[in-house]
Amino acid sequence: MNAELFESEESLFVEVALAKPMRTEFTYAVDPTLRRGVQPGSRVSVPFARGREVGVVVAVHDHTDLPPSKVRRIFEVLDDEPVVGPELLGLTRWLASYYVCSWGEALAAVLPAALKREGHRRKVRMVEVMPGTGAEQLEQLEDKSEKQFRLLRTLMQASGPLLRAEVLKRLGLSPSPLDSLIRRGWVQQTEVEADLDPLTALSEVSGRERPEALSADQAVALEAIETRLAAHSFGCFLLHGVTGSGKTEVYLRAIERALALGRGAIVLVPEIALTPQTVGWFRSRFGHVAVMHSRLTDPQRLAMWRRVQSGELRVVVGARSAIFAPVPNLGVIVVDEEHEPSFKQGSNPRYHARDVAVVRAQREQAICILGSATPSLESYENARQGRYELLALTSRVRDLAMPEISIVDMRHEKGQPMISRVLATFLSEALARKEQAILFLNRRGFSPTLWCSECFHVVRCAQCDMAMTFHRRNGRIACHACCEELRPPTACPTCSAPGLRFLGQGSEKVEDVLVKSFPGARIARMDSDTMLRREDYEETLDAFGRGDIDLLVGTQMIAKGLDFPRVTVVGVISADGGLHLPDLRASERTFQLLAQVSGRAGRADLPGRIVIQTHAPEHAAILHAARHDYTAFADEELLQRRELGYPPYGRLLRVLIEDADLELVQSTANELTAALAAHLDPAQISILGPSEAPMAMVRGRHRMHILLKGSGDTSQFQIARNVLAQAMEAKGRLRIVVDVDPVQML
Repeated sequence: MNAELFESEESLFVEVALAKPMRTEFTYAVDPTLRRGVQPGSRVSVPFARGREVGVVVAVHDHTDLPPSKVRRIFEVLDDEPVVGPELLGLTRWLASYYVCSWGEALAAVLPAALKREGHRRKVRMVEVMPGTGAEQLEQLEDKSEKQFRLLRTLMQASGPLLRAEVLKRLGLSPSPLDSLIRRGWVQQTEVEADLDPLTALSEVSGRERPEALSADQAVALEAIETRLAAHSFGCFLLHGVTGSGKTEVYLRAIERALALGRGAIVLVPEIALTPQTVGWFRSRFGHVAVMHSRLTDPQRLAMWRRVQSGELRVVVGARSAIFAPVPNLGVIVVDEEHEPSFKQGSNPRYHARDVAVVRAQREQAICILGSATPSLESYENARQGRYELLALTSRVRDLAMPEISIVDMRHEKGQPMISRVLATFLSEALARKEQAILFLNRRGFSPTLWCSECFHVVRCAQCDMAMTFHRRNGRIACHACCEELRPPTACPTCSAPGLRFLGQGSEKVEDVLVKSFPGARIARMDSDTMLRREDYEETLDAFGRGDIDLLVGTQMIAKGLDFPRVTVVGVISADGGLHLPDLRASERTFQLLAQVSGRAGRADLPGRIVIQTHAPEHAAILHAARHDYTAFADEELLQRRELGYPPYGRLLRVLIEDADLELVQSTANELTAALAAHLDPAQISILGPSEAPMAMVRGRHRMHILLKGSGDTSQFQIARNVLAQAMEAKGRLRIVVDVDPVQML
């Protein structure tokens, strides 16, 4: 059908939201032959500018005030039934308003990628090295094409084919380097039928036995939840339970009750690595469940979306984007480890899945359960003020003891070893008993700093305000912001002095030390350098669960939620990494991370031992974590937050301005600050800045930021949103990022 201009008064009119950064919907006419298929929530193909776009109908009218010459016809209705129901339409409208984006951008965050374009691909493109491709070909590329070199090396390191789109995204590359490698005959690309089950890599489903009786605390919590469920009314519960206290069993029983009432459930977990184990538990209790997270292929995500929307699968488990699963008659939303910053989306719209969960539950008269051993201070204060109902699980199931925690002052360790004598002893004893251990360090690579002892220069990325990290496996230094790599220089780039020193430690170095210290141990590492394929998470955790791995080294993906009964020792290699960041939540996150990783040990009948290695043993976050004393930490931290007016006693909104032109960034930041000052009440909102962002340059773009800090006056923040929305539409090439309720300030 042609997209001719509308000239008849008999047509229907629709408002269509497009995934464009323009905060308006677009009016189109509907040909009489297409009227029956057009409803709010339908996808349509429409003309836009000189191209063709897919949008979502958000309203249907029988007239328009626009002149007929300004209205074009839709091309096509793409679905027999609406893909977005009224509940999600309303939720995305709120999302757009609160997080300062267009309605179309909010809808794009909700829909699977396959529904954001015309036609559905049923195959995925995989890439892998050709037989015979090896070190010789890699050497030819090293000094000629850094991007092709990096891509070929990654494919050679993978244990199987990689998804084309995923490997390019991981390395921050365009398709051009890959196409060049294919033309050389060193890499092959194949199209394969998509596997619609995202968990086929699991060798078995590990179940969770249904206990005959609940603990007293669990029973009280479940009664409160079931009462609200039976009333079909909204309620938000903060389930504050120490690690190993049985929070998951409360989730399972609550969902059992919801299913019995004919309702559905969504369970959010903070890390993709947690999904296989969590899904195993839920599958063993409920049969098949839906899985949704960012590492699904497009066909997998679409298949899950359709099965959930139809009501075939009524329980959804996934990472933050699963909050938008189209579950009919939603009854329960669980946000496990609700304190985790990974629930905050890093791109537009910058929503927080925990907060969206509360809003969605309220809109659909469902219940929301926020679970954590270390709740965010915002949720904890909401519970103290009665906005959420606090449910406490004060002891571990079967009255198991909390693990014993030792703090090791690394300043007193001779020779500055990576593994303290105490930790080495515990590891040796655990290995002798055929038990398992987890070693945690929230930094990947071998060494995070390359330093000159003559002029004290640190080798930094030329495009980013970040030190280059040495990866010994690759023999390169890399920027973790832009993915650029270099050969390590043999002399200082500033003073030409030889003998640059590698300082600090990363997870790769921990693995290396363990291999040398415990030669008979079976050791594996989990970080973004080793988890290249989507199956790697499942396979590694499955092997650990079977006992095929003795020592598991990893970053934050192994720090929370995992439950392995034979883990008796957990070592925190350095507890200080996040303490001194320029972030108001630095202490809170350090406490949470230590408490969470400590909870991975002693979860069955075997006692657990935790070793926290630190150069700041007197810090309150470390001391309170070692004592398992969340309340004392929270009381102390909340007192400081109240004095400074920071969340939860105030609200924040961050504006980030980025461009390659520093003068343009500075002038725009000043203009934005002046515009905000002209519209806001200084008694209600303080404007801090503009100032250079802590990471002052990323990918060659200079960065400045403005911070708005104020009370809970929503009208003033809405004024700020409106001012910023207008500025974003007129920004031109400049990038303006509005982050409502930011969780980090870098």
